[in-house]
Amino acid sequence: MSVVALSACVTPPNRDLTELVVRDSVYLVPETMEPYTGDVFKPFPDGAGEAAGEVQIEGHLTEGYWDGEILVYHPNGRVRYMGSFAMGEKCGVWTEDQDPDPPGSVFQELKQEIESMGLYPPCAES
Repeated sequence: MSVVALSACVTPPNRDLTELVVRDSVYLVPETMEPYTGDVFKPFPDGAGEAAGEVQIEGHLTEGYWDGEILVYHPNGRVRYMGSFAMGEKCGVWTEDQDPDPPGSVFQELKQEIESMGLYPPCAES
């Protein structure tokens, strides 16, 4: 009988961003002070109304830097920011600072989406 170790293939679980230490914009594992790599989330703090405990931020860190897609939500669940990072630098198309409440019409919603769009250098291909 042979045993195969698969630990190198295991994806680390999502980690609460508030558990990490931030030094010079790099997120570190507090136990080792090494840069963190893996998926992260941040819940809304207590006192954020009905959103307390819901996810406020979700994304991925590579070697302690934001890398890949990030989503930031308003307390009502509507997307506030959405875009991508390449090792800590914004890249590609971003939706920035959407209002917490959707507009009253499809036209107004499309207009708001276009007006809130930011364009950054293209993301590098992985």
